Amino acid sequence: MSRRLVVASAVLLMLSVILFMPLRTIVGGEGVSARKVDGIIWDGSIRDLRLGKLPIGDVNARLLVGPLFLGRADILLSRGNAPYRPGFTGTVSRGFGGMSVNNLNATLPVAALFAPFPAENIQFEGFSAKFAAGRCMQAGGQVRLIMSDSLPGLNLQNGMLGQPRCDGAGILLPLVSQSAMERADIRLSADGSYTVTVTLETEAVEQGTMLTLAGFRLVAGGYRLLQKGRF
Repeated sequence: MSRRLVVASAVLLMLSVILFMPLRTIVGGEGVSARKVDGIIWDGSIRDLRLGKLPIGDVNARLLVGPLFLGRADILLSRGNAPYRPGFTGTVSRGFGGMSVNNLNATLPVAALFAPFPAENIQFEGFSAKFAAGRCMQAGGQVRLIMSDSLPGLNLQNGMLGQPRCDGAGILLPLVSQSAMERADIRLSADGSYTVTVTLETEAVEQGTMLTLAGFRLVAGGYRLLQKGRF
């Protein structure tokens, strides 16, 4: 067998391995889990995807070709809207410069994470964040925290809205209610830890017991909740 034929055969073998590489070989990592991963890297699906304790749900996934020539591996995750299951679209990118999430549009349940604070969902609109060496380098888009109605008397019908930004090594989500009387600062770190600080500017005595049961403490001018955890 000639040397040229050997080289050509080796190249074809490598291409076939890449073309038909199972999606499960690139899905995973610290804090990332899934019940089932099907298909190949160019066209696959992930069932019950979870980021730590945060459920993402079922999504379609495919590796984008173009960024590979720039030294990045971009995985597009998506699903359409369905009853009781909001749509999801966004790109997770890994490369020599770190990792990033790009143009994320999704609604994710956070009740279990933030309990007893009565948050239900967090909505991302055009959200992007980039980390390098464990530090936030860039963040943008819009985030809305949707609340339950278990704290009567508070003006939280439209949730809390804000634009993410880098704050030291982490990401800060500074969220404010429509009345600006309620604020929630959510800090996210690259290692999956988070801190939630909620401040309510109210002195209503009739709400004190309910707020205390929800984990708030009385401070000057209102109530405050400080909560820490990991995804």
